[in-house]
Amino acid sequence: MNPTFPYRSNYRILGKIGQGQFGQVYFALRRHRGDFVALKNLGPGFPTNRFLREFAYLVSLRHPNIVACQAIEYHAKGRYLVMDYCEGGTLRNLMESSDQLSLETSLKLVTDILAGLEQAHQHKIIHCDIKPENILLSLTPQGWTAKITDFGISRLSQESLNLPPGSGYTGSPAYMAPERFYGKYSYGCDLYSVGIILYELILGERPFSGLPSDLMLAHLNQRIFVPDRVAEPLKAILLKALEKLPQRRFSSAKEMLDKVALAKTEVCPSPVYCLIALPLDSPLITPEIKLLNQVSFSQKISHLEVNNNNIYVGIDKQLTCLNYDDSSLTGLPNHQQEISFNEPIKTFEIRPQGCFILTKRKTTGTAQYSLYCYPNQAVLNSSLVAQILPPFESPQFLSSLDIQGKWLAVISTKNNHKMTGQFQVFNLPHLSIVHAPNICPIPSQLIALDHRYGLALFPRNSQGNKRTFLYLFNRRGRFLKGFSLPLLLSSLTPNPSNHYELFGMEDIEPHYGILIKLKPLKVTRIALDFMPKFIIAQDWGYGLANDKGTLLLLDRDGQKLSQIELSLSITAMTGFGEFNLLIASWSRKTAQLFTLDLRSYLVLNDD
Repeated sequence: MNPTFPYRSNYRILGKIGQGQFGQVYFALRRHRGDFVALKNLGPGFPTNRFLREFAYLVSLRHPNIVACQAIEYHAKGRYLVMDYCEGGTLRNLMESSDQLSLETSLKLVTDILAGLEQAHQHKIIHCDIKPENILLSLTPQGWTAKITDFGISRLSQESLNLPPGSGYTGSPAYMAPERFYGKYSYGCDLYSVGIILYELILGERPFSGLPSDLMLAHLNQRIFVPDRVAEPLKAILLKALEKLPQRRFSSAKEMLDKVALAKTEVCPSPVYCLIALPLDSPLITPEIKLLNQVSFSQKISHLEVNNNNIYVGIDKQLTCLNYDDSSLTGLPNHQQEISFNEPIKTFEIRPQGCFILTKRKTTGTAQYSLYCYPNQAVLNSSLVAQILPPFESPQFLSSLDIQGKWLAVISTKNNHKMTGQFQVFNLPHLSIVHAPNICPIPSQLIALDHRYGLALFPRNSQGNKRTFLYLFNRRGRFLKGFSLPLLLSSLTPNPSNHYELFGMEDIEPHYGILIKLKPLKVTRIALDFMPKFIIAQDWGYGLANDKGTLLLLDRDGQKLSQIELSLSITAMTGFGEFNLLIASWSRKTAQLFTLDLRSYLVLNDD
């Protein structure tokens, strides 16, 4: 009997992550433990017997390659299955990325699927709907772990369940074994589906395509064709897994698993660390870049920001402001004015109040930090620069401004204590403390996500266990519940269109770009053929560049748009307007500024 409503749920729903035939799947936080789960909503239209059957199957199938069901949660309009949450998305998401999975990774994912099926078959359960959409991915330091989900139409083996001929079928025709089309079920049905997935992973397409009726005829009558470029051990596996008669296929998931594992040792004899195959010949585009007229400096530019008609240039202890007639930054600057500080500029950021400049001066065993604000719409004048944070001495110091410039989060250490520090949040501009300081470990970065919340990164590499812990904090100076990823990430760049989307790089080789979406949590790896030194985030996506002038453009989902060769020695980079980059270069002891219009390079994947 359902409990009385209303009552406080054990889970806080954070967003919808999927829509199925009988309900939705939600991303949720378990309130008392702080971990993430998936809630599969089974509404009134979902038959009770099927609900109980799926729950019974999932409870009995405890295996690393099967998504576990943890509980049933009732709510006012139905019930949820509480499932493991897999932050890597589905296998379909991974297959549809612009990158091709390496052969080793593809075979590893297939062995995961077969291991999960072996467990299910041992319990006399036939999944009946194996397809990339029903394979979820859990992130690991080495790649992904594949987990089977959605046992909603699963059947017991024919020894336990006799179905009448012509009883119809349910499932996905593109991945269905021939006998499934006339209501027959066997363990071989699942192995046939795995064969289709393996074919698609290796060759980039399924063996059969078309409308459901075309697919049915192809599965029933058409022999598959495996190109000669497929290695013989894999070709033999595909031909056997995709036999029309189930008795000619592998006798069990274990047999197919052993064959795939053996083939992997033959076609990938040495360890391969590439998860995603890089393109063999990435085209490099040489674009037209524009030099800003009469703008040059005798020292390297280390910091760049653009605010409306102003360019802010940071060089050592000097801040230079270039003012233009309009935001296109064309023509000659109206003014070029400088302010000098007593300490080198560490960072500066643009906020509604103006440009906030953090300076750092090293002293014996410690450092001194100061925060200044140069107001917007003012003529650059040292008398207008307000010192927000007086000289602050600390061996280690991290800070982050919220996007509205109303509070400042700071972590600092005392007495050379490198393990823990004081976490404080100050209201600006009066610098009042909103809460007593908290003692916490030293993170690698503080990030202001929006006007209410921030994020702290804590990478840990202990005895080969590589993880990054991410903790939310609020503007009142309190840490909230966090989560961890099996990756080493020391810094992330939020996207201005959605500060809950962040891009970073793995700290250990091989280096992959990591795109994290927090609402709901999804982590995407992007293969790169160079290590970027500069990462800028814009409404359209991300620009990654190294100091030699190679520039890679990615969209908001991490898909590659263009790779550009600038032939510049880059020292700083920022975005401005909708589709422009401002780039600082250093050559022949001269620093110059260039602009690049990206519009023609952001639509190459629209075809």
